[in-house]
Amino acid sequence: MSPLSVCVSLLLALAALAGARPKAGLEQKCKSGPVDLVFIIDSSRSVRPHEFETMRKFMIDIIHTLDVGMNATRVGVVQYSSQVKNEFSLKTYSKLQGMVKGINEIIPLAQGTMTGLAIRYVMNNAFTAAEGDRPNVPNVAVIVTDGRPQDRVAEVAAEARDKGIEIYAVGVARADVTSLRAVASTPFEDHVFLVESFDLIHQFGLQFQDKLCGMDLCLESDHGCEQICESSPGSFHCLCRPGYTLNEDGKTCTAIDLCAEGKHDCGQICIPSPGAFTCGCNSGFTLNNDKKTCTMIDYCSFGNHSCQHVCVSVLNGYFCSCYEGYTLQENGKNCQMIDLCAEGKHDCEQICNASPGAFICNCYPGFTLNEDKKTCTMIDLCAEGKHDCEQICNASPGAFTCDCNPGFTLNKDQKTCTMIDLCAEGKHDCDQICIPSPGAITCGCNAGFKLIDDKKSCTIKFILLCLKTFLRLLHHSIYIDLCNTVEHGCEHQCVSTPGSYYCVCPEGQQLAEDRKGCGTCRSANIDLVFIIDGSKSVRPQNFELVKQFVNQVVDSLDVSADGTRVGLVQYSSRVRTEFSLNTHQTADDIKKAVMNVSYMEKGTMTGLALRHMVENSFSEAEGARKNVPRVGLVFTDGRSQDDITEWAKKAKEADITMYAVGVGKAVEDELREIASEPLEKHFFYTTDFTFINQIAENLKLNVCAEESQGEIEVKDPCACDSLVEFQQATMTTLEQLTRKYILLSTIAVH
Repeated sequence: MSPLSVCVSLLLALAALAGARPKAGLEQKCKSGPVDLVFIIDSSRSVRPHEFETMRKFMIDIIHTLDVGMNATRVGVVQYSSQVKNEFSLKTYSKLQGMVKGINEIIPLAQGTMTGLAIRYVMNNAFTAAEGDRPNVPNVAVIVTDGRPQDRVAEVAAEARDKGIEIYAVGVARADVTSLRAVASTPFEDHVFLVESFDLIHQFGLQFQDKLCGMDLCLESDHGCEQICESSPGSFHCLCRPGYTLNEDGKTCTAIDLCAEGKHDCGQICIPSPGAFTCGCNSGFTLNNDKKTCTMIDYCSFGNHSCQHVCVSVLNGYFCSCYEGYTLQENGKNCQMIDLCAEGKHDCEQICNASPGAFICNCYPGFTLNEDKKTCTMIDLCAEGKHDCEQICNASPGAFTCDCNPGFTLNKDQKTCTMIDLCAEGKHDCDQICIPSPGAITCGCNAGFKLIDDKKSCTIKFILLCLKTFLRLLHHSIYIDLCNTVEHGCEHQCVSTPGSYYCVCPEGQQLAEDRKGCGTCRSANIDLVFIIDGSKSVRPQNFELVKQFVNQVVDSLDVSADGTRVGLVQYSSRVRTEFSLNTHQTADDIKKAVMNVSYMEKGTMTGLALRHMVENSFSEAEGARKNVPRVGLVFTDGRSQDDITEWAKKAKEADITMYAVGVGKAVEDELREIASEPLEKHFFYTTDFTFINQIAENLKLNVCAEESQGEIEVKDPCACDSLVEFQQATMTTLEQLTRKYILLSTIAVH
């Protein structure tokens, strides 16, 4: 028999108890014999909502047959599952309406089936004076359950019976008969019931009639009440059970359908019962704890989905999904990482490191990742100055090897170089003198000899030494100190020369237009660009000295927008314009800007700096002017790590007058290649940074306009290489000496 059939049978049985005409005394309203009655209701999760409603109606229909009151029958209700909850005790309600209301407000616990725990609670708590139990009044417990207990019941039930509690066990549908017998009082045929048969329900009613009821006046007349007849002295009136309403005929009843009347707040389905309702849910949903709203069943929460990553619940089912960067496999459960590196979907130049749905670029050893996070640049220890090679550094990724310039050989330390001296090694064929240079030689001759066309052999010179001596004696024999002889007019100092004199001025001043007076030495208008070495080998403290050197030179210049303009470029492994020719127009502004320059460090790319100067610094965009002399001053402390030849040459071809200033390990050959002719004017070198201020003073003299002293140049006849040259030089010298003699004679006369 289905649970629904059981409920229908139970209701019919209760109807028979409550409203049928008397045939065996069952229908009597209980008027005598007070009883303390406690219902023990199973609300485990196996009891479905509509089945629990059947039990709720069962209790309501039973108490309608009772004469309830504080001095009559008292009723309490306890529900249990994995725990026990006292819904109301024997002392809570004195009227039927309160009991019905309390029963209708019961919310099932929906957990396990701890029947033994419930019996012990009733024995120790429900049937106590504190909860309304009365002395000398029978204690009756009615257990209604649908399943097998999950704990022991026999011992606790026996203890309860020993304390005088009469226990009725009512099993519904799936109840275990053995468990019911272990709980109930004896005889079992009077106390154990399976609610699957109307006869059993009727027999259950008879037991209650015998125990609880006396005669009821409604039983003595044909009252015609459909549900409840309530006697009064000499009369009666009909009533309806809760959830029903009495019709106009005063006898029959109609169920109150709150669902049909819209008097409910169910989220999805309203299940009506007389005067009440329960809420249900559509397929795929479950009722929430508020017993009104519904939530979609989360099939993923059951834990049997077998999704590798993510389970996504949907109506009546679920599907599997994967974390970002993974793709779902054909089985719909497992996930595989999306490897963009393996798929070639990346733009890494060297190494691609895969992560789910993404990648990170990396570089081979000896390379570094660029700012674009894709391409790689070789770690050039040579360019960064992170090496100790004396001459040439050959870079490889993250490493280097040392080499030497042509004409040098690498020493055993693989760092320093030694010049190959072919003269010392005897690897030459010079006739007289061998002059070594790196890996090469030039031949020379002793005094009185000269080198012939084969550049190896020597031959005696043509001119006699005695003649040379004669000419020198002749030359000096007519020398007169004119500074002490004539009124020279020099403002500062007169310097005599053979047959002439010239005026000079103090350091920092120059000759005036009359060639005698002195004035302040100011530079001609030029465009001057300093190219200073900011490599790691300079060191921070020396870099400050370099800046002071620049400002010392600037102090000697006539700086203005229309006068001299100054620009500054710093270089190491790269080149940076600190300020251009048109940035500052006063010496003070330039000097402040120089002192604010920050030190770059790293390598020494002098060639790159020269290229930048030619292509950018002397452009009109950076302030260079047409028809104004262009001067470049290179300051360095070491060998260039790139080639300087091409751009040193192009600088001179661009009519840029080049000064080269070297300190410490600066290579003189490179400085000479950078400097303009004559080298003695444009090339400077010192071993220590502390002496560069002296170079700055010399540079002040060179930037001043040069003055001619008007000296007479006399070619030495003894320097001639042939008889014809000797004869010509001798005649020229004699003519010059004659003119000097005549001049001196004229001066002597006056």
